[in-house]
Amino acid sequence: MNNNKAFIGLLLLCINPNVWAVGLDSIPAYDTSSNLNGTRLYVGAGLGVTKQSDSCNDPFFEGSCEQKDIAWKVFGGARFNPMLGVEASYQDMGKLERNGASGASFANMSNSVTGLGASAVAYVPVMNGAELFGKAGVLRWERDSSRTLNGNTQHSTDKGYSPMLGAGAQYQLNQNLYMRGEWEHTLNIGADSAYETDADTYSVGVIYSTL
Repeated sequence: MNNNKAFIGLLLLCINPNVWAVGLDSIPAYDTSSNLNGTRLYVGAGLGVTKQSDSCNDPFFEGSCEQKDIAWKVFGGARFNPMLGVEASYQDMGKLERNGASGASFANMSNSVTGLGASAVAYVPVMNGAELFGKAGVLRWERDSSRTLNGNTQHSTDKGYSPMLGAGAQYQLNQNLYMRGEWEHTLNIGADSAYETDADTYSVGVIYSTL
């Protein structure tokens, strides 16, 4: 029970650093030497929400703009030792929609973003079965866009590479299963276009790891 309460605190820490105030400093160190011998492989899946933070910033648009949507991802990686590993992922960041008017014209605009990511991951054990982690890497994104003005619809697809950062916490449920909560920030999706935006994804997931 105490471990579960502590892990909830670690998940909140990913979103609000003020969680340190609840007393995580008093949690004993996590000894990883007994359960991380050699390289371990893992696969996992996560579900959450993505916010495209700058997609509604159009001074010529008036109307509704939904910049959040359900997001999901699948991922896998290798952990070389208790502190370092690598991870690859496929991410679906959902769909943004805007409905209203642009100038004197009726406007409907939407875009959906998917991507392939690769990151280096660093882990910091904090207690028995739980740890914090941080990641840095790159996302190869693809964005499908649709724009309708006065009944005329245009479709476009743009692709690119963007830096990606993340942080989170995970808790070992048993010898093979982990629960993870994380935040990921992708910069400049849609770079060199009229609708460049950053994206923040918050998710929870489950991991299966080899022995």
